[in-house]
Amino acid sequence: MNKFLKYIGFILLNGIIACESSLTDDDTDPINGTDQPFNCNTFSYSDTIFYINDAVDNKIRPLQEFNGRFSAFPEGLELDSLSGEIDINKSETGLRYKVSFYPASAPDSVCEFELIIGGINYLDKVYLLGKNDFLANPVFNANPTALSPCDDDDEDDDEDDYSCEFDEVGPDNSKLADLGIEIDSSTGVIDLKKTVENKAFGENPVNGSALEVKMYYRLQDNSLGALNGLDLKIFYFNTLQDVPQSLLDELEEKKSGILGSTSHYIPQNARVAVDNPKTKPRPPYLIIVASLE
Repeated sequence: MNKFLKYIGFILLNGIIACESSLTDDDTDPINGTDQPFNCNTFSYSDTIFYINDAVDNKIRPLQEFNGRFSAFPEGLELDSLSGEIDINKSETGLRYKVSFYPASAPDSVCEFELIIGGINYLDKVYLLGKNDFLANPVFNANPTALSPCDDDDEDDDEDDYSCEFDEVGPDNSKLADLGIEIDSSTGVIDLKKTVENKAFGENPVNGSALEVKMYYRLQDNSLGALNGLDLKIFYFNTLQDVPQSLLDELEEKKSGILGSTSHYIPQNARVAVDNPKTKPRPPYLIIVASLE
């Protein structure tokens, strides 16, 4: 009997050794292992565009759980650097973001995923009133060529029934119109010439003055009319020569900090732009120039 038990023990021991020797480094988990290259195709979110929703706790996570760290470009995405969770309602809307994941198992690797938080933006731009360039048009869902969701519904011939509402009353019970800023409540187009005429910068506009304001709006898209907001900074200068070169440089850097920008200036390495605080995409700069000289 003792010989039989020893024989069984011998068989089990050798079986365990054989099993252990069959686990090679090549069998490591591709997510949490240490030697396998990371498969970036496994890193994604459930969609490429998301909308605010003030009726729910509006958060998203990557489709899989990963061990590593996360970052986003440009600034404005409310992102948990450890889990990759994004709080949509607390993020800057109307922008395209690049989420980067650095897997702990492959610290020299980086996986990227682009997504959009739906909403509007305005292009950073110099507007020359003397050249009849004075209308600032909203950009929808980070796409300068996207069609507006605010068109007339064409259900009747007598009235315009637009689905969007711009310059809504804000939490402080005020509107941009109260300050003299001229904005079409149906389309979101800002008339900068009338804004000056409305004395938004005073009876006699001061050269180099600026307004920092917040515009509230609602879109009848997948946000279901949730109240949204956008900070704006509007400058006034008498002539183009009065605009500081530093401000023009910052304008170009801000353009480069927006993914998908049509600006001719695009950084070779986005990480350089990330480290430059001037590339913050918000607020957009609307620079009014009364005359060329």
